[in-house]
Formats: sequence, C-alpha cells, structure tokens
Amino acid sequence: MEAWKLILTIWSLDQSLPTRQSLSAGPIEELLCFHGESIIPHIERQAKADPSFATLLGGVWQNTMSDSIWNRLQEAWIALDGITFLRTRRPELRPELRQEQREQLPPLEVLQSALLEFAKLGALLLCMLSLYVVFRTLFLSLEDPPAILQPPQIFTNRMLDALLLIVLSAAISLLGGIIFRESEPNPRSSLAATLPLQIFSWATSIMLTLFVLARFLETHYIFTPKVHW
Repeated sequence: MEAWKLILTIWSLDQSLPTRQSLSAGPIEELLCFHGESIIPHIERQAKADPSFATLLGGVWQNTMSDSIWNRLQEAWIALDGITFLRTRRPELRPELRQEQREQLPPLEVLQSALLEFAKLGALLLCMLSLYVVFRTLFLSLEDPPAILQPPQIFTNRMLDALLLIVLSAAISLLGGIIFRESEPNPRSSLAATLPLQIFSWATSIMLTLFVLARFLETHYIFTPKVHW
C-alpha cells in the first residue's frame, strides 16, 4: 500500500511522458506481479475515477501476473482514443495485434517528442559550431602579411573578435540549455547543469587559458628569451 500511495503521489505531481513510461513498466507492473489480488481493486477504482491514469495501464506487460489479474487489468485499461478496451477472446484478433494496439501513442505527443529531440540535436550542434568559430578566431587566424611577432593592434582586434563570438556562443548555449532543461521530467536540474552550458563553460575556460598562456610564452620566452616577467 505504501508503494501504491507513492505511485499516486508521483502521478499527481508529474504526468509527463517519461514519468508515464516509468510508472507503467515499473512500479505498477511490479505491484501487479507480486501483489495482484490486493492491488488490482485499487487500480480499477483509480482508472474509473481518472481516465488519464487508465492510459498508464496500456504500457503494462503481463510478465508473471496471473491471467485473471491480466484480464481485469485489460478491462480497466482505456484506449488512447477514449474508447474502453475490453480484452477479447475472439480467435481472429491475434495477440500481436492487441499488443500493437496497447503500444500506440497519441500522434501529437509523438510529434512533440520528435520535434523536441531534433531541437536538442540542433541546439547542441549550433553550440559546438559556435565554439569552433571561437577556437578558429583565437588560434587559427592568419594575418596578411604573416609575421613572427604580430603588432599589438592585431592582437587586440583578435581578442575583441573572440569576445564578441564568445557572447554569441553564450547566447546560443543558453538557448540550448533551456531546450535541454524543458525536456527533462520534474524536478528539473539547474540551467547551468545542462549539456550545452557545460560544454560552453569548459570549452571557453580551456581556450582562454591556453590563449593567454600561449601569448605569454610567445612574448616573453620564445622569441625574446632575455626578457622575463
């Protein structure tokens, strides 16, 4: 009963797709396998009172539960189109067809999930591309004419260009972090812990450290070894 109360509490707090999948294929299925006779009446009452909860039962597998419990579960399950699904014993309705009906998801929910995954991929690629542009500006820029020691103005211009690109990369990474964070189930992690912002913070820190170190070595040790700080 404590596990059943926990399931209801989780369901009242979060009804997102990841939570629904975790509940149906996890605690609900386990309870029915080990305590089917005592739990199935509670599930039937809850499914009747809350049609949205009844849709969870479509993701439960029979596993080791008895046929009687499995039949009652199927009778309590409401199909995603709103029609009550009663387990049929007609021989022409094959088991694999019933399983296919149970596993269908709302088209709108599938579309939203797919678009969200594409948005996460696009945001991550844009974040990495913007960081590559910053890296190229800091380390791979070629001045004309090339010189061993660049004038201070060229160095200043390169730093300004790099800082502008870092600000742009930060904006892209922030947008990507928001997309990643919104895709997580509640409770969501902090924005700074999302993958795009983690990549941005580590990459910019390493690049700026290496750039300052390279500039220091170039100016004071490599080409003018007698001048030291």
